[in-house]
Amino acid sequence: MEKLEFPVRINKYLAFKKHSTRREADKLIMENRVFINGRRAVLGDKVELWDKVSVRSHGR
Repeated sequence: MEKLEFPVRINKYLAFKKHSTRREADKLIMENRVFINGRRAVLGDKVELWDKVSVRSHGR
């Protein structure tokens, strides 16, 4: 299994966590469904090991 080097781009982080592919993660970010520490993520954001990343379901 690949090991992540932090800081890491949010789309790579979501793909590593098996939430989505990188392209699907970009789409989720553009749909304003991804948050880092409660703040809406933007394309290109990077996360650290201690950051809290959340993805809202489509219905919210």
